[in-house]
Amino acid sequence: MMEDNILIEQYLKGTLTDAQKTAFLKRLESNAVFKAQVQLEEQMLAALGETYWSFANNTSHARVEAYKQLLESEETQLVKSTIANAHKAYKISQENKSKATNPIFKLRIVASIAAIFMILISIFWFFSTDTNTIDYKAIATKAWKKDVGLDFTVRNGTVDSTKVNLAKALQLYKNKEYSQAIASLQKYSNTSSHYKDILVVRALSYHKLQKTSVALQTLDSLSAYTPRISQWYKGLIYLEKNKLEKAALFIHIPTKENQEIKLK
Repeated sequence: MMEDNILIEQYLKGTLTDAQKTAFLKRLESNAVFKAQVQLEEQMLAALGETYWSFANNTSHARVEAYKQLLESEETQLVKSTIANAHKAYKISQENKSKATNPIFKLRIVASIAAIFMILISIFWFFSTDTNTIDYKAIATKAWKKDVGLDFTVRNGTVDSTKVNLAKALQLYKNKEYSQAIASLQKYSNTSSHYKDILVVRALSYHKLQKTSVALQTLDSLSAYTPRISQWYKGLIYLEKNKLEKAALFIHIPTKENQEIKLK
């Protein structure tokens, strides 16, 4: 059976067969939990726009491809060969100490050091070009304002005590009363209804309290319920902290000021 996240994605993209669509709509009418999940995905699509689907369509990234070309270029292969030859000569020199005084051997060592230096300079230039002028904090702030996954007060018309408390916790979060928001949800466990929404509020509140490790652990738990929301916020947290390499594991980082963050 097709996984629900793939099924919902294909439904929203309009790529289901007629038979699949009929079965999907029938399930949508009879299964309240599934309906809530579909509504969540629709809200994410509305919030993130085309960037939401980039994880499926954008399997490559311009800078990654450029970096790959750099490493696969003839010049880089020549550098790697030079380093390998120097390493081989060094091993031989350990067997015959007299070779260490050979001027040709010394030249190879100098060449290998120069080659390594060239690679390091190239990589530094590559990652600093076009990115050192981008205000990542501003881009992350814009992405945070989308409030992805925080639409549960209007998602799924059924109301119960958990959802009422969730709405109160969300208001505490928006009022920057983060500790109170966490405390108000303390009693709920993974057997509670709306647990994925509880995890979102908890994770974001911990993040705002600068408890990053706890926030990330909570997002790890969230990934079992809604991996895309977990991925989105992990990327934003790392980007906000200027940890670009870790952020890039979860989101496509903009290379220009006018670009938006995209999910991978």
